[in-house]
Amino acid sequence: MTSESESASHPAPVAEPGPAPDSSTEPAPRLVVGAALVADLTNPSGVLATQRSYPEWADGLWEFPGGKVEPGETPREALHREISEELGCGIDIGRQLANPDSPDGSWDLSSGEHNTGLRMMVWLARPFGEITLGPAHRDARVLTAAELESVEWLPGDVQILPVLRAALGGR
Repeated sequence: MTSESESASHPAPVAEPGPAPDSSTEPAPRLVVGAALVADLTNPSGVLATQRSYPEWADGLWEFPGGKVEPGETPREALHREISEELGCGIDIGRQLANPDSPDGSWDLSSGEHNTGLRMMVWLARPFGEITLGPAHRDARVLTAAELESVEWLPGDVQILPVLRAALGGR
């Protein structure tokens, strides 16, 4: 039986970035990771979005839970750690929701004049264990493809919605 989880024997569609070179004249973008949490990695029909409670500029906005990749971590290791910290559960990681215009599939989180220096990699992920919202989130909601625009997303996450909608089968 094949599965899209990270334990599958087929290779990931997009290579994970390695460590940033020390000799770069420009600082390397900081990588963050996010999970589009679904009940079924093979045939997802809805995604669990989380609503931020802080910082002030993000209070009330919805997001893919996740966070920054720490030195020495791979993006997938960071995703496991971040989801455990934020939601208290484990995850099986599925396929990447890749940016088709980026070699590593990451998304630029800079918007307009605000250069955050952040890039984000997002994967479908199936949670296991009880989900418990930590202090960073005030609410969580399962959204179908048709409901994705019913909440106000963090600005950087909005660009990922068309790829997520396609993964949800447009349902």
